[in-house]
Amino acid sequence: MSQPFEIGTVRVGPGNLGTGYIDSAYLRDGTRVRIPLVVAHGAAPGPMLWVGSAVHGDEIPGCEVIRRLMRERLDPRALRGTVVAAPVQHPVAFLTCARLTVHDGVNINRVFPGDAAGTLTQRVAHDLFHQGVARSDAVLDIHSNAIGAVCFNIVRTGGSGPAWDGQWTLANAFGISVSVGPVGQLGLAGTLQDAAIQAGKPALTVELSGGYVWEEPSVRAGLLGVLNVMKALGMLDGAPEPQTEVPVIPGRLTNRRYLVCDKGGLVRPLRPLGSKVAAGEPVAVLYDVFGEAVETIASPIDGWVITYPVAGNRTAVSGDTVAFVFGTA
Repeated sequence: MSQPFEIGTVRVGPGNLGTGYIDSAYLRDGTRVRIPLVVAHGAAPGPMLWVGSAVHGDEIPGCEVIRRLMRERLDPRALRGTVVAAPVQHPVAFLTCARLTVHDGVNINRVFPGDAAGTLTQRVAHDLFHQGVARSDAVLDIHSNAIGAVCFNIVRTGGSGPAWDGQWTLANAFGISVSVGPVGQLGLAGTLQDAAIQAGKPALTVELSGGYVWEEPSVRAGLLGVLNVMKALGMLDGAPEPQTEVPVIPGRLTNRRYLVCDKGGLVRPLRPLGSKVAAGEPVAVLYDVFGEAVETIASPIDGWVITYPVAGNRTAVSGDTVAFVFGTA
């Protein structure tokens, strides 16, 4: 039989579900930033899995994955170990539906493990990480790419040891496409995943699709992936199930390329998401308001079209990224 479990303000006995918060920094009106938690504490001992969403406040599909996981699928009485779910990991950005923190303009997913004496964002990152994530045995940080994007997990390279190897246990079980790259690739250092791995915790960044909403196939794939990970960790009975509702690209996605436009205009995609493209093949075209084609964007490599991450009305200005293309290995 497990012992009672405590984290933040949550106190929950074996075989039960509990809710509460991690208390963090203070806002202008003197109220606390409170990071909500939903905890399923199993009747039998086992690992602690952290499942988080909305590190970026405008990326909400993971919130729905967590709701379905914790409220519809898990029975704590049949669970080995503990699932700590944080549906809104950055409440300040969530309240403004923004990627960055409006108070200091910082991307929280570039400052982990945070700083207890830093800016508001750094303090929230510190409390989220040290009071929550660092206590876990494995970490899933759920994000969201644009509508219709290929879902993928990020596996970090460049280190060795159980946490680095353990990423592959999580990724293989989760079952969606896998992107592989070193820490700091394309400026993506200081992520929650990076800090977790450095702290000895196997961790994945999960990129679902749906942008500011959610898409049913993507959410169902996210839910299945988390359940698969729990099976691989011995928290649930059964074997991981294959992903069938979202495209899974074979091999490892590498050599991520951001396709940037020089002109501006309305962006028309030329290749379906998830399709294979050859180097030099057009991926998107930009039109001006008169309907004239002003620029064609071609893939610089052989690879796969993963997403068109332009604004919701699919327009772009000079310097915008209009597509992601990944090579494979």
